[in-house]
Amino acid sequence: MRIAYDWLAKSQENSMLRDMDAQFSLDSVSNLETVFEQRQAAADAALARFAVHRKLPYGDGPGRTLNIFPAEGADDPAPVQFFIHGGFWRSLDADLFSFLARGFVPFGAMLVVIDYPLMPQTRLSELVEACRQALVWTHANCANYGGDPSRIFISGNSAGGHLVAELADRPLLLRSGLAEDAIKGVTAVSGIYDIEPVTRSFQDDFLSLTPEEVSAFSPLRRPYDLAAPMIVTLGGDETEEFHRQSELFARHCHQEKYPVSLEIAPRTNHITVLTEALAEPENELNRSVRRQMGLLA
Repeated sequence: MRIAYDWLAKSQENSMLRDMDAQFSLDSVSNLETVFEQRQAAADAALARFAVHRKLPYGDGPGRTLNIFPAEGADDPAPVQFFIHGGFWRSLDADLFSFLARGFVPFGAMLVVIDYPLMPQTRLSELVEACRQALVWTHANCANYGGDPSRIFISGNSAGGHLVAELADRPLLLRSGLAEDAIKGVTAVSGIYDIEPVTRSFQDDFLSLTPEEVSAFSPLRRPYDLAAPMIVTLGGDETEEFHRQSELFARHCHQEKYPVSLEIAPRTNHITVLTEALAEPENELNRSVRRQMGLLA
């Protein structure tokens, strides 16, 4: 059963009353500079520790490259975790998220982390299309690096959570030329599923989102046809708007064919939900994703 649109409209009306600058900033994260330094150190350590094929082009033009971390200890072709990084569609890069390898590669999974052209130099339609292109490339080429194209799982955080939601919408997936079952599972981490509130924040000073982009690329504002099982997740210490959108999106995706779960990673924020939860083998979020991949009973 899909979410009632009158409920969504009421929730959107209520969100108008909130300070969106605070909702879409990291001001509430304690010791933010230290958190950033720890994330960078973890990324550097992973790049030194794990075998990696860096900056492989998946298309023409700037930003269209990806990094592949082959699975360790896999006799058969390995399931693939395809990750899209965050940064409000306008910043960061794949290398910074290399720390995710420690949560997947030693357990028999391939990790693919993609880059994409950034706003405002490119618009959202081209950015989404680049992510589809990266998925198509991965499906066609991951076997060359030990991956199994029949077992591709996708994940992403923040803006990347939004982008995996776009990729997992069945009509948009079919538009890429892939089969409707090309994605076997989805993990949307701290995603933005209605981008209209972003237009009322300082983030839009850089993005200049248009009404057409809000309408076309807000999964919460259109009927949604989920193409695979989905985990919707975020840190327990994230802002109210991220909690609101995640809860609404989990309801919006609910249907009979595929399970949809909402999982909160306690005591984590918008950054540490990745470094201390998704990338941490003993954390329940990581275990849920590996379970989705068939790597845990």
